Amino acid sequence: MATGYRVDPQPVASRPLVQKVPLRPNDRSYGSRIDAPWDPAFFLRSGLFWPVERAARALAGCSSWPAPDDLTRMFDGDPPVRFEAAATRRRRARLPADARYDARIAVARRVPTRERSWHDVANALVWATFPCAKLALHLRQHAIISARLTPDLRLPGARTPEQDALAMLDEGGLALLCDRARRRDVEAAVEDEDTVGLAGMIGKGWARAAVFGHAIYEALACGEKAPVRAAARIVDVDTMETEAREVVRAADDAIAALLSRGTPIDRTDFVSIEVDDDLG
Repeated sequence: MATGYRVDPQPVASRPLVQKVPLRPNDRSYGSRIDAPWDPAFFLRSGLFWPVERAARALAGCSSWPAPDDLTRMFDGDPPVRFEAAATRRRRARLPADARYDARIAVARRVPTRERSWHDVANALVWATFPCAKLALHLRQHAIISARLTPDLRLPGARTPEQDALAMLDEGGLALLCDRARRRDVEAAVEDEDTVGLAGMIGKGWARAAVFGHAIYEALACGEKAPVRAAARIVDVDTMETEAREVVRAADDAIAALLSRGTPIDRTDFVSIEVDDDLG
């Protein structure tokens, strides 16, 4: 992990997090995402894209939807996983643990990816930006699913609280890095839903908000406007870095550390915050 960074194990008390992906879509949002055409300049639509901008610029030369190999080339250095075309399969098919989505990633280091899908492009962007955290997430999910799968290859109907928390992080998570000396100020702004105050702290270099959840990026890429509601993990830092690459690396390390710990993860590990372009 990066020197000087740690995940604080005591989350600030806050209002309960929403059960579904923490976005604010309108009634037409899902359909609009399906129909939204490819636009290589999508990352210019919101300042919240700043963490994934480096990866997104690698797709700027794609005049049409990127292929799996295009997505794999977004990694900076040797790719920890490779993207591949998703195989079609019968819905609700009973699969052994090692044939499921998370196993394909955890064991084979391959990420099944649907064509012409903003959701999957956004997922690839997060992979290319936060590779340690994403791998830790799927390793943990694979272990949970393997342990819960019954002999007849069924999963219990209800997800566990940990599975809910992991899904919430994966789809709508955010790392809120803050100067350790300013943590109480940041916590107070989060608790009071003072987005103006939090934006001011970001402007002063006391904090930085890095979106991790790929459903948030998907929504923004498809033209939905901030604000969105995110499940945030507050991360203490000794000194706030100014370079985007270093901030992203610290966020990646911090989320990966959370996802690698030996105790269960649940919703109390996050706080619910409203995020708009002023936090980008």
